[in-house]
Parts: sequence; structure tokens; C-alpha cells
Amino acid sequence: MKLNDFDYLAQLPGEEREQNWLRMRLGTLSVREGIVLAAAAQAHPPENAVQAINQIQSLDEYTVRVDAGSYEALGRRYLLSEATFPMDALPFVDLEAVGQQYEDRHPGLFIGSCYVQYPERPPKPVYQPGATLPADDDWSVKLKLASPSVPEGVWLRLPGPFFKDCCCEETIEEVLALQELCIQRWDECSLMDAHCILPEAGDLMVQYSDVSDLLYDGVEMGYVLNQKGQGSPCFMERYTAALALEGCRNLKLALDISQNLKCYDWEQRADLEASGMTLLMDKGVSEELIRASGIDLAGYKAHLLEQEGYTPTPDGWGYIRRNANEFYYQFSTPAQPQEEPGMTMQ
Repeated sequence: MKLNDFDYLAQLPGEEREQNWLRMRLGTLSVREGIVLAAAAQAHPPENAVQAINQIQSLDEYTVRVDAGSYEALGRRYLLSEATFPMDALPFVDLEAVGQQYEDRHPGLFIGSCYVQYPERPPKPVYQPGATLPADDDWSVKLKLASPSVPEGVWLRLPGPFFKDCCCEETIEEVLALQELCIQRWDECSLMDAHCILPEAGDLMVQYSDVSDLLYDGVEMGYVLNQKGQGSPCFMERYTAALALEGCRNLKLALDISQNLKCYDWEQRADLEASGMTLLMDKGVSEELIRASGIDLAGYKAHLLEQEGYTPTPDGWGYIRRNANEFYYQFSTPAQPQEEPGMTMQ
């Protein structure tokens, strides 16, 4: 699947900003996304840029069955996913008929060696003409990888969906990228480009020489961003505040910070006025006197926070400080204190 197969989408009628959005998005289309987009565009050819944008935004609603590029292969893949079907019975099954029956129940399209299953219901449009263009933010790391067979490289988007029909440690994104690159191991390819959704992760090209290591950390970061601290409120605001406080420019450190958020205290700016009021009332000042004084309650509370070691967050969300809880390192290594001038090691 060549990325330039979809260049025509950016030339469909639409606003210039919509066409630019399509060019940028198609420029890092992953192998899996290319396979799904080929099926989606064949089933419902977009007539304009708005339809093309909505089609791209719905790619994750399609199911990809790998190594299922024919009715026979689809039938085999389906039966292998059924734990109750005995393996020794496969040679006696009409696999082509099973595949055709599967297609009848789950309409889709064969694209290369894959079967792309359409969503049960038509995806709802997420973008309307004239609205703000959708953000491309449902990923953690994007990698462009090359191999001797594919020197121009392909994109891999992490974390990517896992297989629903087998116990495979790799994601569909990874398996399809390996197949497209005609390799079996990641050490057979080279890293051409890399991006992390978090600017605080720094330059991945400098940090990693092992593609497998980067893949692992990229998937882990995907889990962090998807789980959002087990649904804790204001997770991203708190997380990015901690990243900024630590001056993070490294993906491994960013992963460690995500596992050590108990090491930070936060105060949200929106809560400062009420907090300042409560603080004064706890000190015996009446609410009537507080209101009559015209005191800047938020400013007063912010002043106290800074005295207690808090610093403002760069985005203005609130205040943060490091507390005394121990920071545990799993991915990165702690920075070593610099030796003072004149000091010698014994």
C-alpha cells in the first residue's frame, strides 16, 4: 500500500485549509490506516474534502483481519479465533464456504492479504464544513521505518489496536508494518523519523538506537494517555504540569513521571478564590468582613502557595510542587548529582 495512492483525496473540492489538513494527515498514514482507507474509499468514494476528512477520522471503527486475503484464508482465520473449534478438524472444513458465510454476516472488502470489516453502523461525521478541523491526537508515537526491501519507508502509528481474535503480543499496526517492510524482526529495519504526541518527550531520534525499545516505550505511553490516570480528574493538566516542573525532554522520564504522580501536589487556579475564602474563615475572619475588605482572594491564596514551594504551571491551569514521596524509576535512570569542584572520590 503506497501512501501516494491517496494523493487525490487532498485534491478533492474543499477549502484550502481542509486540503492542507488532508496532505499533512496522509503524509504520516500508517500501513494499517492505508489498508482501511483503501477499503473505506472503495465502499464510499468521498466526493469532497469534508467527506475525506470524516472518512479518515473514522478509520479506527473498521476491523482488520490479518492474513485473511481470500475466502479460504478468512475462513481459516475465523475458525482459528474460535477457541472451541478443534485444530485437527481444519483439514476437513470447507474454508472457502466458511469465509463466504463470514462475509455475509460481517460485510467487508479484501485488501491485499487482509479483510477489512465495515462498521455495523455508518460512522457519524465528526467534522462539519467551516468548523475547527479535527485534531490528530489519538496516538502516542509515530515512527517511519525503512528496510532493504522498502527503502522509502512506511509509517507505524502507536499504540494501535490489538488483535481481537488471538493472543498476540504485537498490535495490528506492528504486524502489518513488519509485513509491508518484508522483515520479521525490528532490528532488520532502520528508523527514518519519529514523533511523540508529547513535546516534553524530546527528540526520539537522538534518544533511541533500538527500534524495539522505542516501540515498547511508545506503546506504554499510549496506555498512559488512554487510561488518563484511571480516569482521575484533570489528568492531562496535572501530568503536563509535572513534566514541565521536571524539565522533561525524554520519553523514558516522561513514562516514569506518569507512574509517580503521587510525588506532586497541585492546586487548580479555578479553586483559588474559594480556597482563599475558606482559609480566612478558618482563621476566624467573618465572611462579611472578607467581602467588605475587597481582598483578592485568589491572589492571596496564590501568594501563600508560592511561599509553600508551589510554582505556577506554564499553561496557567494552576500551581504544582514536588512533595516528599519517593520517586521510583522504572524506565529512566535518576540524574547523578554533579561532583563539586575540588571534590575527589575516595
